[in-house]
Amino acid sequence: MPRFTANTRWYGWNAPKEILKKTGWQMLLLLLLSTVLSLAGGMIPTGVTRHNWVSFAATAALVALAAEIIGVVRFLRAKEQMLQRDFEGVDHMIRLSCLFHLILTAVAVLAAIVSCIQSWTGYTDLLALAALALTGVCSFLVLHKYRSLPTYDIENPE
Repeated sequence: MPRFTANTRWYGWNAPKEILKKTGWQMLLLLLLSTVLSLAGGMIPTGVTRHNWVSFAATAALVALAAEIIGVVRFLRAKEQMLQRDFEGVDHMIRLSCLFHLILTAVAVLAAIVSCIQSWTGYTDLLALAALALTGVCSFLVLHKYRSLPTYDIENPE
């Protein structure tokens, strides 16, 4: 059963509906590209992808990436005006999952660099490293696009 809230303010994003939809689809495309890069980079048979720290961090980053995708889908399905709880659910899901994905991808990239230094197995190491780095770039761009959207909160408009 939903809890009663005395907060009568409405929350949302202060931009035309077309811009919100366009930004949402751009973020979703970036995340799908990030997913393809993560999976393709993980399937390259190289020493980097077999390194334990790279595998652990990259797998955890995939979980954060899934949360990012869910957050962006929730953003695309959001109403123009929402209660604080609903707005913050979407907002926190996008912001925090992007942040966690960036951190975990950075750990995976650093571990991949260490793996390259310890046991160079060829240029495919660099390809796997680039795929990891590009997934982090995609997540950074999603966070940047989302943060560029202005938000608002108003009293009950009735």
